[in-house]
Amino acid sequence: MMSRVPHQLCRRIGARAAEALRAAAGCVLCALLLCGGAARGGDIARAAAEGSLWSSSSEELAQGVLAGMKCHVVDATTLRIARTGDHPFAHLMTGDVLLQFSDDRSHVLELRTTIYNKGDNGELTKEEFDALLKTGVECLNELMQVAPTVRKTSAKETGLRLRAWEWQGAACVARLEASTTGVGKKFASEFIRLSMAPSREALARGGADDAARRAELKRNVCCHENGCVWIDGVPMVDQGEKGYCVPASLSRVFAYYGMDGVDQHALAALCKSTGGGTTLEAMEKALRSISAKFHMSVVPLEWLSTKTMEKELMRLLHKQGLPPEALQPQHLLSVVSAKPALLRKGFKSIKKQIDAGIPVVWAVMLGVFPEPEVPQAMGGHMRLIIGYNEREQAIIYSDTWGAGHEMKIMPLNRACAITQALYILRPRR
Repeated sequence: MMSRVPHQLCRRIGARAAEALRAAAGCVLCALLLCGGAARGGDIARAAAEGSLWSSSSEELAQGVLAGMKCHVVDATTLRIARTGDHPFAHLMTGDVLLQFSDDRSHVLELRTTIYNKGDNGELTKEEFDALLKTGVECLNELMQVAPTVRKTSAKETGLRLRAWEWQGAACVARLEASTTGVGKKFASEFIRLSMAPSREALARGGADDAARRAELKRNVCCHENGCVWIDGVPMVDQGEKGYCVPASLSRVFAYYGMDGVDQHALAALCKSTGGGTTLEAMEKALRSISAKFHMSVVPLEWLSTKTMEKELMRLLHKQGLPPEALQPQHLLSVVSAKPALLRKGFKSIKKQIDAGIPVVWAVMLGVFPEPEVPQAMGGHMRLIIGYNEREQAIIYSDTWGAGHEMKIMPLNRACAITQALYILRPRR
């Protein structure tokens, strides 16, 4: 299924994007090798602590520590490994493990996982959270065989104040970070995340001072003779099975701007996300509250507003003598077609941002039109608009579901019809 993706998009997206998708397809084959085989894998955490994880290629890992494990491709250089009780991770029960490979997949650059995150694991009391954190620290003390240094991470780096423990071993550095919000009755558990790498430099994260300048972003815009224009270099973040499309989409934008310290778990805390999703109101409020810290402005874009759409739909249904429950997708397209000036104005606004190298955050309603191979059948969703084709009157967009969802295309009228809101996070510098 995944290997067909590059050929489906080759003609539309162009050579550069097709190469990226072919690389992702190659990684899929690697993942299939990891998933197959009867051999039992080893302990990923111990392989990291002892150093063998960092010096092995993806093929060598497939036959060794990762043998028999279930893997999912995030992008061309990232694997998400499903964690089960069949495969040890020191003495810790963690969530899925992300392995970041080098561009040629000759070695692993970093390992990331969570001991706890509220999206996958639900809410914890303060006592439960503290007990789990204590267990995590103790397990890492045993694994790394050294005492940790304790520090507090600045909110300037991640948007949140974190408690952090760092272990410097002979072949590995491990960092454990914990986040909670509120006190007393307003206490909320957020996450306990773990990162491991061969050096402290590999664990470095971009913060506010690393935010890209607007003039630099234009360099990422790619054009093809077929009319496609798109932003290259927007990293993939896989939200997994939790309802984190909002923080996952926003973390992609932050990482694209050079601030990869603001991951989906930190943004979920800032946006007050739960495993079931995030409201647009909560998201916009959180974004505005943190935008100054990251030298960015949050700007809503106008297209065909929800209020206008609802008004015109009711008018159309009344004219046809139909009740509201008789609403069909063709009615939405009829309303959009009847507003060509607004359709063109919104498209022009989107093109302006893409030409400047700025992705557009796109809140949509899924299930209105069929979209093949989409994990979520219907309901509110957030994705990114990363390009357009003016000749074909289409937008190019990306979802947070890993490989195969990096770059897709949709006719302009359908895109307008399912739009709930549009935003940009624009660097001020």
